Parts: sequence; structure tokens; C-alpha cells
Amino acid sequence: MKPDAEYLKTLLGAFRNAPHPTTDIEELKEAGLDYEEPIFEFHMHLLVDGGYIESELGPREFGLSRGVDGYVSWSVIPLRLTAAGHEFAEGLENPKAFETVRKDFVGASLSTIKDVVVGVIKAEISKHTGLHL
Repeated sequence: MKPDAEYLKTLLGAFRNAPHPTTDIEELKEAGLDYEEPIFEFHMHLLVDGGYIESELGPREFGLSRGVDGYVSWSVIPLRLTAAGHEFAEGLENPKAFETVRKDFVGASLSTIKDVVVGVIKAEISKHTGLHL
């Protein structure tokens, strides 16, 4: 499975639009992101790996447990976007940055997607302010 920029945008947007500082898998499900789908698990792992989301239970914990028999169970625990997660989500909300990622970087790694988003936004800032970031 490869990272999906559309799914990332939706998932990070659901975190940003949560009514409280933290959210959980039930609130994310209400936002249309079913935690029982493999795409959800995959992207949550990537976001944890990148330091974009975390829980109060530990840096690698987001409520997923897998038994040796492959059985998956979920715990409803508070999850939050880190500062880096907010920056990434904000970048994906930029139409020009998102379109660049969606068209030219299909299936790219999370770090590449983040670098492209940041690069496009920095170029926009430079174009409008003359500042070279």
C-alpha cells in the first residue's frame, strides 16, 4: 500500500476539525474515516512514524493491538496532532500545494509529500513577499 494524499488530507483535516484538543477513533469514524479499514490503519501508522500524531499513552500508541493470531482490536484513546502534524495538515489544505502532490507525487512517501507541500508554500511566500525561505 502507498500513501494516499487525498486520504491524508481527509484524515488530518478530521483531526484539525475536531471540537476538542484531542480526538479518537470513534470521532474519526463519525467524520467518515472507518478505523476498521486497512487504509486507516496504514495511514495512522505513517502519521505516528512521522511524529504527526500522538497519544497520551506513549509516542507509538494510537489504540491498535494485533494478536499473534492476527486479530486486530482497537482501543478508544485520546489522540492529538503534534505541532508538526498541524503544519502538515495546513500544508495539505493549500490548494496549490495539494494539487502538486496529488498530480505529480502519487504514492510518494510521507516525508516527500511533506517536503513538496512545504516547498510549494515557501515558493508562494517568496513570490508574494520577496522573502526567500
